[in-house]
Amino acid sequence: MTKMEIRNNKHLHTRQIIGIFPVLELDSDDVDIPLRNPSISYLDIFFLVSSIFMHIIDMGIDINLAVRYLLANKITYFAWTATFIFLPSFINVIISRRMQHQDDKASTPLNPSESKCVHSMLTKKLYCIIIIMFQLAPVLRYYQTLKYALKAYRFQKLGNRNAQRRYYLKMLKEDQDVALLRVFECFLEAAPQQILQLTILLKHYHSNINFEFIHQVASILSSLGSMGWAMASYHRSIRLVQQDKPNIGITGTVVQFLWHFCTTVSRIFSLSVVASVWPIYTAIGCVCHWIGMTTWIIIDSQGILEFCRNYNYAPHCPPKLKERIYSVLFSVVIGVVHVFIYLNAVDGSTFFKHVFFYIVCFLENITACAFWIHTSSDEVKAAWYFNVLIVLCIVPFLLGITSMIVYYTVFHPSKHQSSVHT
Repeated sequence: MTKMEIRNNKHLHTRQIIGIFPVLELDSDDVDIPLRNPSISYLDIFFLVSSIFMHIIDMGIDINLAVRYLLANKITYFAWTATFIFLPSFINVIISRRMQHQDDKASTPLNPSESKCVHSMLTKKLYCIIIIMFQLAPVLRYYQTLKYALKAYRFQKLGNRNAQRRYYLKMLKEDQDVALLRVFECFLEAAPQQILQLTILLKHYHSNINFEFIHQVASILSSLGSMGWAMASYHRSIRLVQQDKPNIGITGTVVQFLWHFCTTVSRIFSLSVVASVWPIYTAIGCVCHWIGMTTWIIIDSQGILEFCRNYNYAPHCPPKLKERIYSVLFSVVIGVVHVFIYLNAVDGSTFFKHVFFYIVCFLENITACAFWIHTSSDEVKAAWYFNVLIVLCIVPFLLGITSMIVYYTVFHPSKHQSSVHT
């Protein structure tokens, strides 16, 4: 269940939202109930501010690395690094504008000036260029979320519970939008960037440490941290805003985080090691996987995703051609995400979809690792990192799948819901 499936929800039911692991009682079933006393804490504000700074730091390291490649006259590496920075940023701006357009149609803001700044920046060409260059689309939404959080906190201190609740719900809605933007930023920019930098490291690493090496490692580590942060925030936030489903407890959130993080790390290392030997064939393999996943999404959604519907039309009306074109283009973007991780775009049972997807990914990872082992030079096989990378290609994936099984059999919210009814 994702952001695209729940945009039609009229009400938001939850207790609290934090940018990453929520503070909940381990033995309580945190079921969505109507808000009575939503509260904003310093921890909520801290996580929102931290999310902004973490994104800016990750962005700054990647741009700095691209500049260093340019100054070192490594034009090919500069071109690829810059492409993986600016192309995903451009896609994120388009998605953010679509979100803003849907939000403007769905509701009337409490104060029109509240969303005027973000709206104007996303529509004016000069501002869009700046936003794309510096990957600021998620930052703008984080800023809007932080504004609502601070207003809710201020009204909480003043004792105005109606205003506090309104701004709290608006904060949840903004956080829901930015959570999806961060997922796209992670798997359109951060994950490909990690593969690129790991591939460059493996091709040119000779046990020497210089400034370029440090920046490459910093880019990889910052992207990993950014991905972990975004995934934890995303999977928690999409559950918080669903009125008909129980929330994920803190233990379930941690297990789910381990599932996605471990499988993604394994995926990144597997693609990186084979790309260091056969970059062209690796790119072809990724394109084939992308096309296959995009086709699957289009078929599964019957040609129309909820995110691309025009809600001015009655639900029973068939989708217009423009909506179907938007849906195909959005499926193409989600297909890129599916190179690394499964992101459900259609309402319905996800367990067997996960099983199919991860079997395909595991077979691809094994194949990539086997090719790398048999085609690596004797110098690489004698290096200290050779066996380490083999372990990182396989073991995290198995840990991630184990976490997925544990999550579905023990910690999925439906399990707690069933136990309550019985």
